[in-house]
Amino acid sequence: MKNLIFLLALIGVSYYIYTHHSPFQTEETDPHFIEIRVSINDTNVKLVGFGKMHSYEDCLARSAIVWGNVFKQTGNLNLINTQCSKTISKKYQKLFNNQPITATYIAMDKGRGSERDGRFVFYGVPSSYVAKECNKIIADVKKRYRGKIFCIKGTIG
Repeated sequence: MKNLIFLLALIGVSYYIYTHHSPFQTEETDPHFIEIRVSINDTNVKLVGFGKMHSYEDCLARSAIVWGNVFKQTGNLNLINTQCSKTISKKYQKLFNNQPITATYIAMDKGRGSERDGRFVFYGVPSSYVAKECNKIIADVKKRYRGKIFCIKGTIG
């Protein structure tokens, strides 16, 4: 009986999010950022991803499902952490202004209504290497993302 009540509650919450919030939310009402930390298995490479979501609910509903899928072809990914917050740390505030930071990152500016702006920072690999491989990474991501995608080379490495 408890399982049935839990299942019905879960269906109700899912339906509410589906009809009132993301991933189909089209207007920005209360911007929040999702932060995703991913490691690529069998390497020292780590990705820190940020997505600008339309609201806290949008952030929760999309979470790693959408942004994780963007890079699923890159290798065996291990999700370390995700969190939603109103702001991003000072260290990463330059990302959404497309300004260089120490590491190279991929900038993704949304194209269609279901997409969101995102940034993925590469750690554990020299910035010069990521910059050199940028066109291959962009080509792979373009298979699933219609917005503008470009690299911003880091200042170190």
